[in-house]
Amino acid sequence: MGVLWNRMMHAVKSSDVVLEVVDARAPLSTRSEKLEKLVAKMGKELVVIINKCDISDEALVAEAHKEILKTKPCIYVSAREKQGISHIKKMINMYAPKNKGNIKVSVAGYPNTGKSSIINYLSGRHAAGVAPVPGHTRGEQWIKVNSQIMLLDTPGVVPFGENIEITQGFGRPEKMKHIEDATDEFIKSVAAAKYNNVRELYKLTDDDLGSDELLELIAKKRGFVIKGGRVDVKRAAQKIILDWNTGKIKAYVD
Repeated sequence: MGVLWNRMMHAVKSSDVVLEVVDARAPLSTRSEKLEKLVAKMGKELVVIINKCDISDEALVAEAHKEILKTKPCIYVSAREKQGISHIKKMINMYAPKNKGNIKVSVAGYPNTGKSSIINYLSGRHAAGVAPVPGHTRGEQWIKVNSQIMLLDTPGVVPFGENIEITQGFGRPEKMKHIEDATDEFIKSVAAAKYNNVRELYKLTDDDLGSDELLELIAKKRGFVIKGGRVDVKRAAQKIILDWNTGKIKAYVD
């Protein structure tokens, strides 16, 4: 993680404008305080991009947008649905140093917020790799958008001193050994959140949603069973994290 954070520091230092991409399902908690402090310390311009607004509640995202606007330039978009993406170029030009021929822009934020999807749309080609797992972007690469703008794709980074949550790119679920407790708490919080589709996605009843064993019930509904007939809650936990990462879970959890 130290190497990745050093890359992030280098990216910010090399840039004129930093786009911090956050998840519209958790737009406040997917902001990185340490990243924003780094950008301010280096005297760079920061623009917050609330992505994935198509899988969150429009009114709630609009409220979060107003809250962020109190301190930072901010717009909300959906890279998947190509909503609002064209405005990002306007924001870059608005906050870039004036009379600068070549504007360098780094795209940063927690894993799985959709940074690469935004870069691909802006560049008009499949320039940055896209995958539904955190940690897919391994290194940095400058990508030409037009004659004025160059974008830098960076790995999703969790800075030192920041606790990681599932909403912030918890990790690759298939590689994590003990995720059941965290996922159990997470899915309960999502099931209680506004604009969630947990009931429909996992075919749950009202009694299921009120159960203390929600993760186990989801495992049973999915038929996740291991040797001896025991319920495979770890597999259910992995599935839930993957569903969050791929946008199958809709919610507003901030």
